[in-house]
Amino acid sequence: MTALIEKEPDMKNAFHILEAYSADEEKRRQVEEKLRNDRDYQYDMAAQFEKGIVKGKLEKAIDDARMMKEKGLDLSLILEITGLSESQLKENGIL
Repeated sequence: MTALIEKEPDMKNAFHILEAYSADEEKRRQVEEKLRNDRDYQYDMAAQFEKGIVKGKLEKAIDDARMMKEKGLDLSLILEITGLSESQLKENGIL
């Protein structure tokens, strides 16, 4: 550790901070809580992003189904192409 600290001055500062937080139980708890909150925030953001993608795909499929219906395509073909169900088409005013 000493050799690393001598080669990298920033590591010396980081090592001192680490020592200070390791020795103080309250500071360590605060750091762990901050890390946990940051991780939870990242998971929430990823879930919202994924939900947005799924919602966007559903809206696109509904728009496509609406257009297909207007063009006179058969219901079974619309269901097959879009992957939507009849109830989804009804819920969105397409049927």
